[in-house]
Amino acid sequence: MAFYGMCLNDGRAGTDPNPEKAVVWFRRCADMYEHPQAQYELGVALYTGEGVVENEEEAIKWFRLASEQNHPAACYMLGDCLLDGSGVEMDRGAALEWLIRSSELGHRGARSRVMAVLEKKEGEDYGRFTDASRQTLKEHVLHSVDNQGRKIKRRTTRRHSTSPRNPAELARRQTIVCNSRRDTVAKE
Repeated sequence: MAFYGMCLNDGRAGTDPNPEKAVVWFRRCADMYEHPQAQYELGVALYTGEGVVENEEEAIKWFRLASEQNHPAACYMLGDCLLDGSGVEMDRGAALEWLIRSSELGHRGARSRVMAVLEKKEGEDYGRFTDASRQTLKEHVLHSVDNQGRKIKRRTTRRHSTSPRNPAELARRQTIVCNSRRDTVAKE
């Protein structure tokens, strides 16, 4: 079921991409079998708003369930969310625990993220980023135009069903998700 959902989501195996149907299969598999890959994929969909309305808090729930079954990418995502305070209260200590677990499970990106967080030097300027890993922006500032045509700054962390998708935030989240998938290696 989880793999079928992945095929639907990405348009593989001769199917057209259909994220909405993919979410149905991820949820069904996660609910029925507590399958860690389905839990992770459902968390990703909720985190990015692909196929379902974005919901960071719900995404954390699914990342946590998959992480408790030692899913490396889910551990990475949970750690990253805890580090950023996305959908959950920011907790650097818990974030490092999950990132270390992810690293121990073979996730290469988690290794570099842990080192960057641990080697963070107080007072050092990392530019727009929170640490040397260059994976988390300090502030997500967006520009909008108000109803009088003036350029204004606004902050956003999530999309509600009635507001337009923020392309910069979506790109950042998709990059984090791609890193969580790409850097997982098979444990020897």
